[in-house]
Amino acid sequence: MSADRAMAALLRIATADLADARVLAGVQSRNAPYLCSQAAEKVVKAVLTAEGIHANRSVAHRIDLMVDLLPDSNAFKARFRKIEHLASFATSYRYPTPAGRVPAAPSSSELAWLIDETDSLLQDVADRLSIDLT
Repeated sequence: MSADRAMAALLRIATADLADARVLAGVQSRNAPYLCSQAAEKVVKAVLTAEGIHANRSVAHRIDLMVDLLPDSNAFKARFRKIEHLASFATSYRYPTPAGRVPAAPSSSELAWLIDETDSLLQDVADRLSIDLT
């Protein structure tokens, strides 16, 4: 698959993930933060692809490690840093703690901000890469 097709596919799937995250956030579902994290991961992967950087499995679901791979000159790197903690919603948040506790969900206002910020990044990346999200 060409890099252009891969980036477009990642961003289109991220768009669907965010739409679903918004729906689930509206009913306070624990799965909303997970889908937001999945969208963010795909947006970062699209930018890595645009930079010619391959994110191998050793950084899977670790948005922070993926962001580390971006050059400091990348226009999106600082913005990705603001949402990199979403990675916890793809991993530890989904399972009980060793003591059997269920990890706390983000507040509805924090989740709304994370969804909005991820969506803003997605739109800006799509614009920069000239990708039609439809």
